[in-house]
Amino acid sequence: MTVTSVLRLLPYPDRAADVERLFAELEIFEHSRRSGGFLGGRLLRPLAGGEPFVVIAEWEDAKAYQGWLDNPVRAEIGEHLEPLLDQDVTSGQLYEEIL
Repeated sequence: MTVTSVLRLLPYPDRAADVERLFAELEIFEHSRRSGGFLGGRLLRPLAGGEPFVVIAEWEDAKAYQGWLDNPVRAEIGEHLEPLLDQDVTSGQLYEEIL
């Protein structure tokens, strides 16, 4: 059963463009793919300023997502992103599709 992770990233007001740039430069989705079980993802930019970015990703199952959370590469990526964010990078919430 596939699952969807939803992660909110709240950049400091003047750092939103840096979050977008780093997300691409660090090839976050490519590293997720290499960790196994990653089916695809999107980084969504808010239309209203001051709102969080949203990262939506699909995984083969919850175990695959946990594998990404435990991956040391993810921790390294977090070290680059966290100075840009008004919060720590934590795990996203997992959802399952019902309809």
